[in-house]
Amino acid sequence: MDAKNETRRRRRTLVSLLSNMVASKTVEFIGRLGDIATTLDASTSVESVYEHALTAAADVLSFEAASICTQRDERLIPRAVYANHLIPGQALSANAGIAGRTLATGATILVDDLRDETNAAPTCDSFRSVLSVPIANDGIFQAFSSEPDAFSDLDRQIGETLVAIVVNARTSVEYEAALETERDRFAALFENVSDAAVQYRIEGERYRIERVNSAFVRVFGRDAESIVGESIADVLEAPGDGADEPTRTPLIEHAPDGETETEVIRNTPSGPRPFLRQTVPIATDDETTRGYRIYTDLTALKVRERELERQNERLDQFASIVSHDLRNPLTVANGYLGFVRDELGDDHDAVTTIQQAHDRMEQLIDDVLAVARKGDETGNLELVRLSTVAEQAWEHVDTRDARLELDDGGVWVDADPTRLLQLFENLFRNSVEHGSALDQRESRADDAVKQGTASVLSESESGDGPPGTRGESAVYVRVGTCDDGFAVEDDGPGIPPSEREVVFDSGYSTGSGSTGLGLAIVERIADEHGWSVECTDGSAGGARFEFTGVYLTSESAVETPVSSALTESNGDEQ
Repeated sequence: MDAKNETRRRRRTLVSLLSNMVASKTVEFIGRLGDIATTLDASTSVESVYEHALTAAADVLSFEAASICTQRDERLIPRAVYANHLIPGQALSANAGIAGRTLATGATILVDDLRDETNAAPTCDSFRSVLSVPIANDGIFQAFSSEPDAFSDLDRQIGETLVAIVVNARTSVEYEAALETERDRFAALFENVSDAAVQYRIEGERYRIERVNSAFVRVFGRDAESIVGESIADVLEAPGDGADEPTRTPLIEHAPDGETETEVIRNTPSGPRPFLRQTVPIATDDETTRGYRIYTDLTALKVRERELERQNERLDQFASIVSHDLRNPLTVANGYLGFVRDELGDDHDAVTTIQQAHDRMEQLIDDVLAVARKGDETGNLELVRLSTVAEQAWEHVDTRDARLELDDGGVWVDADPTRLLQLFENLFRNSVEHGSALDQRESRADDAVKQGTASVLSESESGDGPPGTRGESAVYVRVGTCDDGFAVEDDGPGIPPSEREVVFDSGYSTGSGSTGLGLAIVERIADEHGWSVECTDGSAGGARFEFTGVYLTSESAVETPVSSALTESNGDEQ
């Protein structure tokens, strides 16, 4: 009984001793946690975090060697090493050994004896036990001992706690490094921006200058150091005569991020100048409201605006002269032509020649007026039937013996009816004028085409071919749909590919009887609607004009009646 009691006593004593040792080690580690965290948080680089971590580990764990490695591609690269058993810079496989298993599983591995581990790949044969702890998902901390069973579960917990501190410190260092890089990049951008810029902080209701860029110094003639801390309002004065107020036009009243744009006038060494002032507030960690103001000089723009206003005034005067001073004598000439017609008859060559000259003058006046119109001339958009507008335009044009074919499927288009009418008129006139050579063919089937008429053709009715294949006597013009819009094509001589880039320029023409303004007007009307227009080959070799970006809708989806604008005369002005 005495022997058994002695054994029990010794066992209790050993357990008590071990418990006291564990408790003492735990208390010691907990007491050091604050110091370890403080040291690691004070690190300025990831490498120093790793080095301080191994130094701290040596104080709370018993090992002969330790390392921290991070993964790069398929290798583990040592970032910090403790003791001389490991060779700094020696890369290890990220898929092999205890290290590879730790990285793959993301779990701590404690090996009591490496000789019992067939998959172990120690860097030193004398190592017997290892504590391997993953660092996030890209690294590992390992501690080695030449004694088996050197690490306990308490050591595991200490190692995992230490690694958690390492991860937190590393994240902080990486964040600060990224923030510093961003600050440097932004500082370079701030300094090199071409417009005058100022960084400010708000104190009460005052915007205090923290720094300015070189453009600010150049534009406003102020020394950078002397104005730091000053109020922006005191440094950048508005003209004393109140001229600033009329131009304080807020362009962005309440942007989601607080950004505003305002036109202001500020004094400069060369006198008051207009600026676009952009204010961009930014959030800060210290709850101080800061931001940037950028001043873009509008002087050249304002000069250009005034020049454009003067040009528009001259255009208005020119349009008035064309409309009144040229039309009045033309009206008189037409009146006297009536007397000549009564004397000589309509078929006389002189009467025909004079009438053609008068018609050309009328067309020239209309085209010049259309080009001289300033600004965006598109009125209210509404749904109109494409074929209806085309037929109206066809009636307004001298179509000679040409023929219009409508193959649009009855679609409706969202457009300004009057401007769309003018677009078709100019396209039809272009087709007839430049396809007139076809009218001179000797063999003409006079009964094949009714002069100047339009017809709506379905697929079954037009199955005998595209324009240009139904007869040899006249120009055929077709209006139809295309991908994302509509198209107008003819079977005339077409436009050479080399000239399609300039076909919409004012003054471009391939015929002596054209003003060269019609297609320029077409492009302007398309632009007003937000459409794109392109000149290409027609199905019969003639010219084809495709308009894309057009909102089209089917007949069944429309309840709106045909626009009243199409039932009225288009008038003289185009």
